[in-house]
Amino acid sequence: MRGDYRFTSLASGCGDSILIEAHDKVVMVDIHYRAARAQDEDDDEAPDFAPDIRAACGNDHLDVFVSTHPDKDHVGGFGEIFHCGSPESWDSDPEDSDPKIIVDEIWCTPYGLNPHYVTDQSKPITDEIKRRNALQGTAAGERAGNRLKVMDTSRFSTGAITTDFEWRLLAPTPAEWDIPKTAEGCPPASSNPTSLVIQWTIRRFGGENLILTCGDTSVEVLERLEKDVHRKNPGHLAWHVLLAPHHCSRRSIGRVLNGGCKDEEFTESAEALKALGEQRGNGYVVSSSRRVVRGGDTPPSWHAKRRYLRILANGGEITGSVEGRFRCTGGNGASDLPAHVVFNLTSGGPTLAPAKVPATVGLGGAGAAVGGGGSYG
Repeated sequence: MRGDYRFTSLASGCGDSILIEAHDKVVMVDIHYRAARAQDEDDDEAPDFAPDIRAACGNDHLDVFVSTHPDKDHVGGFGEIFHCGSPESWDSDPEDSDPKIIVDEIWCTPYGLNPHYVTDQSKPITDEIKRRNALQGTAAGERAGNRLKVMDTSRFSTGAITTDFEWRLLAPTPAEWDIPKTAEGCPPASSNPTSLVIQWTIRRFGGENLILTCGDTSVEVLERLEKDVHRKNPGHLAWHVLLAPHHCSRRSIGRVLNGGCKDEEFTESAEALKALGEQRGNGYVVSSSRRVVRGGDTPPSWHAKRRYLRILANGGEITGSVEGRFRCTGGNGASDLPAHVVFNLTSGGPTLAPAKVPATVGLGGAGAAVGGGGSYG
């Protein structure tokens, strides 16, 4: 059923592909769809989750696509699933594929509108954003399939997708998205600090479901949020479900020492961790990444995971129950089997649903449960 009160972190490797469904509306935050690999049934690392997006949208329309920033692991495959071009040019019955999904409205930052560089993965959405921007201020720009919000904290603060489905924009500020352009021939500056950081509130029968999505935001942005937001209004950063920034990277919660390559070679930021520490009840942290292992490639970082476990433990012991509230789309426990992490959004807060194995991964195919559910609170 469309908009059926779910939060889903799709199994998309080290990349964000988030669906939020509520009150007959569907929002997607970023996408990392590797089209060619996703069609290979033997490739467990890049499962085909296009059917999951189609099932969520239901009517070939996505209400809002939020592009936190234009890195390839947050925009890759956009043009494979979503229609690019005017809604009048949409093909409702293509010969060799399902119809693409029309995105009624796109959100991006000013940097996302005019990035310093464009890659093969980012070009489809960058071109689509520019097409829509050219229509702003016209009647056509108000139509579904053409709408665009270019957002920073000087332009937007709070709003609603619909009644009881609200959002609060926390970053970036103009100074955070206006990153310097590097000299020609030099590696481009990271766009991570330009990421949209949003607190989502979904209400059901008077109860709240709080979700915090951060893209690949940096430690400096989180430190600014601790100073400017957390100290004054800690509830503005509250969450029941936190999507770990930058796929559980150590660089979002601290500083790497002397360019150190080892996972433990970083100094944590107490301020950044305070900004991310406003857990409500027995919340969950989700890492959209490979399974987190000690000594593995980063991100995800084993040492960052330990910091999130401390938050989940709320000053207590890191028990097996606490460990179970850190969920990873690339596998949990001793399993490297990718699976969507799904929460039902209820009047009592989010509840963890059985993990859903994508159709192209083994062990029973689509819908096979690989992990037990759990309750919030």
